[in-house]
Amino acid sequence: MADQSVFAKLPAYIQDGLKKVASEHGFTDGVYRFEFEDGSSKGDGFMGELFKVFIRENGREDMVILCKTLPNHEIRKQYTISLFNREVEAYNEVLPLIKKFQLDKGIKENSIEGFWSFPKSYYAYCDMRKLEGLIIMEDLREKGFRMWNKLEPVNFDHAILLMEQLGKMHAVSFALKDQQPETFEKFKRFSDPLSQLIMYDPTKGMTRMMNGTCERAIEAFGENDILYKTKIQSVRGVTTDLYIEDAKADEAEPYAVLGHGDCWVNNMMYCYGGENLTPTGIRLIDWQLCRYGSPILDLMYFIFTSTDEKLRADHYEALLSTYYKSLAEHLERLGGDAKRQFPESEFKKQLKRFGKFGMLISFLVLPVICTPNEETPDIEKQMELAKKAKESGVENLDDKKIFSKTEKSDAMFQERMRGIVKDVVRLEYL
Repeated sequence: MADQSVFAKLPAYIQDGLKKVASEHGFTDGVYRFEFEDGSSKGDGFMGELFKVFIRENGREDMVILCKTLPNHEIRKQYTISLFNREVEAYNEVLPLIKKFQLDKGIKENSIEGFWSFPKSYYAYCDMRKLEGLIIMEDLREKGFRMWNKLEPVNFDHAILLMEQLGKMHAVSFALKDQQPETFEKFKRFSDPLSQLIMYDPTKGMTRMMNGTCERAIEAFGENDILYKTKIQSVRGVTTDLYIEDAKADEAEPYAVLGHGDCWVNNMMYCYGGENLTPTGIRLIDWQLCRYGSPILDLMYFIFTSTDEKLRADHYEALLSTYYKSLAEHLERLGGDAKRQFPESEFKKQLKRFGKFGMLISFLVLPVICTPNEETPDIEKQMELAKKAKESGVENLDDKKIFSKTEKSDAMFQERMRGIVKDVVRLEYL
């Protein structure tokens, strides 16, 4: 049984998915019931809507699940359907393969030796033609996981934990490419979904937004900051071109891997032991940008968007060495050899080649990070305005300041963006 006041209003494909999960977990047809509540807050996600479901039956423990669906807004739905489909592919194909490969190698599930830092998925479905999509997964909050406050740069303990997990995740890719090339081959088609959006969006909204943020970055430096101002001006007007070039897997071969793709702090959850503020576990969520490309992209994305200049000054090399050590050790556990498959010298070359990606993706993500949830703009309204402008031939919409518009959030943006540009220049990535 279900709460008909809510359940009956759901599309048939969502009803079918919920009933399938209930059946597969032994709930008695005609006896169990569904109860619903909202699953996220404003500003938590752009790609879909979340709601929480309790599957209840007298005499047994509740099952608590989280449902992710496409946005209701028609333009957003059309805009994000390809990203939603990629996340479904990640849950149906990529993550099960990662899990099976490690188990076959004798690595126990949820052991510290393996990469298990992703939510359990019970059901994932997408029909791009019908504009339907549903992912049903465990609610990590029930296991004590919680999100970091995106307005605060992460500290060293949180950053180092992610570096360890990214190393293990990328190691699985290197091992699969080497030992099961035919199985892995199909995942080489996982090109960067964001690049596709940039190239084929008729409104050019993302291009305008990234170029607009670049202009804000230039304005963040004074006239005396000649070096930084000159360097950042070199990417003026071509931010998305450079982004697309960096995201190409061909540019990274033979060292391309399957990466998370959307590796900023809002797309991960941490758990802690008791009152201790040192994280003991992490889960990577929101796999809609899962892609085949340089392993450096995940690193630079997180390090430059989610840490600050001081942490990078103190710990940048430690973060990189922890990542590489974790990758090498896990690759050896999986029967591989980092010296052959991803030598440290090649790791350093990839850093030089793709290091500026951290700044490029910041042009898209940092304004969002610096915007408190309660100040999140009406994205649907912005998309409608962009569509109308395109239809009427208007090409000069001002997308420079959709996010981080208040004085406080703008000051936060400028401080962190200055740090990003200075570090990219200092490290000779730009």
